[in-house]
Amino acid sequence: MDKQPSLLRELAHELRDALSPARSALDLMRLRGFAADVSGPMAQRIEQGLKRALSTVDAFILAEQCENGAAALAPVRISLQRLLQLTHESLSAELRERCVLRPPQPDVEVMADVGRSVAVLAAMLQQALAAVPEGASIELLTDCAEERAQVHVGFTADAHVQVGEDWFASYRAAGGAGLMALRTARCLMTLQQGALQLAARGTAGYELVASFRRACATDAREGYSEPVADAPRRAATRAAAEGSRILMVEDKAEVRRAYREALTAMGYAVTEARSAEEALGMTAAALPAVVLIDIHLPGMNGYRLAQALKARLGAAVRLVMLSGVTLDDTTLQLSRDAGFDECFDKGAGPKALHALLLRLL
Repeated sequence: MDKQPSLLRELAHELRDALSPARSALDLMRLRGFAADVSGPMAQRIEQGLKRALSTVDAFILAEQCENGAAALAPVRISLQRLLQLTHESLSAELRERCVLRPPQPDVEVMADVGRSVAVLAAMLQQALAAVPEGASIELLTDCAEERAQVHVGFTADAHVQVGEDWFASYRAAGGAGLMALRTARCLMTLQQGALQLAARGTAGYELVASFRRACATDAREGYSEPVADAPRRAATRAAAEGSRILMVEDKAEVRRAYREALTAMGYAVTEARSAEEALGMTAAALPAVVLIDIHLPGMNGYRLAQALKARLGAAVRLVMLSGVTLDDTTLQLSRDAGFDECFDKGAGPKALHALLLRLL
């Protein structure tokens, strides 16, 4: 639990702490309706910049984890047609319009980490889109062998675009931040016993090919959970959240202040603690509904505090990790081991935290 973090994760933590008050300020401006005609467009541009910065850091952390073998994947048995459908749904409207999708005939089942594989296929499509002339389409088709199923992204490159293996040498993604670089995509395919290659196809034609292992009878099948619409219960939950006591344990004053002001405006009763020791004293005197806990605290860290609170209070209190690092598989596992009920990215802002609190309460 006290494993030494990488330099990149430390930088990500510092970045999230630095950007968290800015995101909170944006949410607070909207809550109070501050000069909407002036602040609206400006707030939107700032928010786009925040998302770009955080998603770029997340992409680099994933790349680091892939290359040092720390990325955790969970391949399951899934229909190839379903995997393509999920990929298509994840694309931007522009990319969907320019992508000619040819589903497998007949359909087959493959072994794939669904979320990671969707991101890989989307990255292949995005890279192809960046290489073709404006307005040109991209073809996505499949073929299947006895042990492998392949997804081909075919395209004809613009005369000014250099197509080659150097696409797999860069940590940058075609199309900008928030997207997956092909270097990372290739690592992810290798980690789930697949492959990602670039091949020539006729004159000026190319294709990116992702190979998946065909599923066999003993492989685990993917499970689906359908969301349940329950408007009356949601309304009751919102009413229950009104005035709920929240304890925020965070050592940085600017982060505490930004979240306190926004959460108070949403109707919560917020108290603050600067350390784990102070938080333990406060919860002994009065029990909050939810405790928001930063991990990098002076003295006892957030993981230890969560363990202490769960040992003392059990299910009587809900614990939310305020994460200053990417919520990757390692972080989520550490949070579960410590007893956290949920994890929250500080960079997401109070509005997103409000939605999480409504679910908890």
